[in-house]
Formats: sequence, structure tokens, C-alpha cells
Amino acid sequence: MYHQIKVEEKRPCVLVYNDIVYANRKSRWGRDYHPLKLHIQIPMYFHRENKPTPLLVWLEGGGWRNVSPAMRIAELGYFALHGIAVASVEYSVDADNVWPVQLDDVKEAIAYLKAHHEEFMIDPDRIAVAGESAGGHLAAMAALTSNDLKAAVCYYTPGDFPNMPESADIFKLEDLLVGKEIRSDEKLMKEVDPREYVTKDAPPFMFLHGDADTMVSPSSSKALYDLLEENGVEAEYYLLEGAMHCDTLFTQEAIQDLVLEFLRKHV
Repeated sequence: MYHQIKVEEKRPCVLVYNDIVYANRKSRWGRDYHPLKLHIQIPMYFHRENKPTPLLVWLEGGGWRNVSPAMRIAELGYFALHGIAVASVEYSVDADNVWPVQLDDVKEAIAYLKAHHEEFMIDPDRIAVAGESAGGHLAAMAALTSNDLKAAVCYYTPGDFPNMPESADIFKLEDLLVGKEIRSDEKLMKEVDPREYVTKDAPPFMFLHGDADTMVSPSSSKALYDLLEENGVEAEYYLLEGAMHCDTLFTQEAIQDLVLEFLRKHV
């Protein structure tokens, strides 16, 4: 049966570009280089004008041990379908490159995206950062130590290193972040603690955490939230009942809509 129909272009399609090398990281002994990549999702219209879009830089978790920037492409496509470009960024996780290389990587990726903003059709002045777990920690650190990020969204984030329980699972992995047992070095503990960088000039923050998280206690991200509030920074905190670490509850549309609303307000 033949049909001729008229369709209204209500939302964009999403163009995905994979494996874009934004930097090369030298090994500790200088014997080789490891390419760092990002994947970007760009909202695109064909029947209306395409204007530069806001950008969300996404940092995947993995205990600073491993990271797969492509893992959340399908889920993050939700934001691209609603007009926000999304760049999923790889950062260093091998033993050859420890703190602060991970944060340097994130900032280098953002600089790369800003330098190529016309190519990717993004607005270089409307960039937010988000991440989960270890990626959430890096997202918070990037937002607190940069002047070019408009907002941060942190999922189940280690945000108060000195007061995290010694039994916390995340502390079994701290050597991958800093290359040593972190509790033996008070100066280093402060250096990686986001709370040390909070000022009244910090951008708006949004936190999401589960009350059943046994890997990163909700008290850790709540401590960072509390300090931001004390400094007059706009911040939102959502505690999800029954949610564990990396729980699928965080990917439900109700949560995606909350994040989208926050991003539209601030970016």
C-alpha cells in the first residue's frame, strides 16, 4: 500500500563521531605513546537552521582503573536528542600516568573541543561537565579548578577523601589515582579532595547518589554539596531510595529529565 505523508521535524537526529584522538600520553619510561580518544554526539537538523549547541563533557567511571568512554553513548544520546551535544572523553588509567594526569587529560580534551567548536557546531562558552564515580570526582575537580565550565553533574561521587571510611571499597583503588597509599600523605590527600577547591565562584552543581551505595558512601558527595551550599554556590542534591552504585535507576527517564532541566537552566 502506497502512502505519501508529511512529517514535522520536531527533534534533531544525532550524528556520532567515534575515536577522535585529542591527545597522546607518553608512558612513564618514554618508550611509547597512548592515544586518548573521545566520542562526540552532535544534534543535527536538516529542515531548520543549526545553531551552535551547548556541550556536555562526560567522564565514565571505573575506579581510575579502566574507562570505556563509549559505554554510555546510547544513554547519553538522550541529551543529544534534546539539543545538547555530548562528548564522552577517555582519560589516563594506566600505572604509567597517575595524578594529576587524569585531570590534565580532562582539561586538554575540553581545550581540544573548544578549539574545534566550529567543526562540531558547539558553543565554546556553554560547556558543562558530568561523570559517574571516579569520573564524577574528575568532573568535580575540573569544574572547581577551571573558569570555562558552566555547570557540573556528579553521580555517586567521592567528594570528601579525608573522611571516607578506611573500609570503603573505593580506597582499594586509590593507588591507581595517585600511585601510592593515599592516607599516608596528608598533602596529597588534600590535593585530590574536591572540597579543598570550593569557593563562592564555583559553578552550579548537581549531585545524584543512592542510599544503598556501599562503594562510595552518600556522605562523601553530601559533604561536598554541603560545603558548596555554605559558600553560596547553587547546588542540587538528589538521594535515590534503594539505588546502589552504578544502578540502572540513574538511567531512568525521570532522572534524565532532572539532569536535562538542570543543564538547560545553567548551560
